[in-house]
Amino acid sequence: MTVQFVAIGILVLVFVLGAVRGVHIGALALTAAVGVGLTLGRQPLEEVLGGFPVSLMVLLLGMTYLIAIARANGTLDWLVDGAVRRTGRKKFLLPWLMFVIALVIAGLGNPLAALIVIPIAMLLAEKNGRDPVVMGLGAVNGSIAGAFAPTSLYGVLTVSIGELGGVVVNPYTQFAFVLALVVALQVAAQILFRRHRTGDAGDSTVGIPAVPPEPIGGGVPSGSSGASVSTAERVERTMSSPATATRTTLAQRFTLLCLASLVVIVIAVPAFGITINIGAVALALGVVLSLAFPRDSAAAIADIDWSTILLVGGIVTYVALLQRMGAVDALGDLAAAIPSPLVAVLMLCFVGALVSAFASTTALLPIIIPLSLPLIAEGGISAAGLIIALSVSATIVDSTPFSTSGAVMVACTPEADRPRVTRVLLRWGLSMTVIGPLVTCAALVIPSLL
Repeated sequence: MTVQFVAIGILVLVFVLGAVRGVHIGALALTAAVGVGLTLGRQPLEEVLGGFPVSLMVLLLGMTYLIAIARANGTLDWLVDGAVRRTGRKKFLLPWLMFVIALVIAGLGNPLAALIVIPIAMLLAEKNGRDPVVMGLGAVNGSIAGAFAPTSLYGVLTVSIGELGGVVVNPYTQFAFVLALVVALQVAAQILFRRHRTGDAGDSTVGIPAVPPEPIGGGVPSGSSGASVSTAERVERTMSSPATATRTTLAQRFTLLCLASLVVIVIAVPAFGITINIGAVALALGVVLSLAFPRDSAAAIADIDWSTILLVGGIVTYVALLQRMGAVDALGDLAAAIPSPLVAVLMLCFVGALVSAFASTTALLPIIIPLSLPLIAEGGISAAGLIIALSVSATIVDSTPFSTSGAVMVACTPEADRPRVTRVLLRWGLSMTVIGPLVTCAALVIPSLL
């Protein structure tokens, strides 16, 4: 038992060192997995590395590669331009426009969708007298919903990690629940902050100011800063001549066809009982695009989210080692000591939400989901419901100023509004650490106990 808890303690130490020293947590976790597996676990190297999730990595690689090409050749910019152009004078639709754009981009496999849309949302808020909190939350909430799509990061993680533990999570049911929840949260935000405006912009057509505010620190995380500024500038040019539609290039039209094909394949093929690796399909489509348009796709390789791929790979490999060492079963024994399974689940969801408010959600999910599975056997709790409840609780807190999305919102807000936006995001995000576990457990866990 002592060895198992030492291994868990080393994983905690990995997170502490990564935060304090600024070292990539995925690289630390992968190195620690090899060291702990060879010493404390007394496992051969082949078995330790056998826990590396190759199939999951192919999926993440394929999806991020395809969306990187769509960004590099301007397809994402074209989609945003068209959406903003069609809003016209209907300013009340602006937050929902940001929601939909972020949802679509995230659903296509880009976990940094909010970072692409938030700068646009903040610029539109300033120009059109909208509340920057509502506009920014539209981008964040849309990105959260899209990230749980069957083709995107969180949707892939929860389903794949569930499969490793013998649990089947319906990706479409999960996506529908998350979408309904974040839509409700967005409606609540617009009701709560409906009286605040950044200024009176009159009834002018929706537009973007000529000079976008520069984020604190000179930009946003790797893989997103260039795309954000590029999209904002492109939309500005579009709005300066609203009567002229932006024509697509041949590469963009072909990219749209590939993206549409991927969506059709994801929806239609499983209906025939055929199992596919979405990442392999996306990677193949990306390769076809690169062969057809090498110049337009050249920048995509550098834009692949290699950091997330390494992060997930390292964490999942270490968690697989913990499972083989019996550490997960040991935690299950501790959870069994809690009289009420529902209380145990609530505590786990609350801890996950609180930790995720200050740390990486992507790194947390591969850890907290396997550690929660012993509760299923102890209390007759719905396995899929528990996984979705944990995942959603740890994700909807991503709007705090300590998270990447929240920090970018604050950075892109006009200086006069930054103190208020920071305060509101802090209250909103921390309130989600309580609301998320309560709502998800009430909807997904309690019914299985009745």
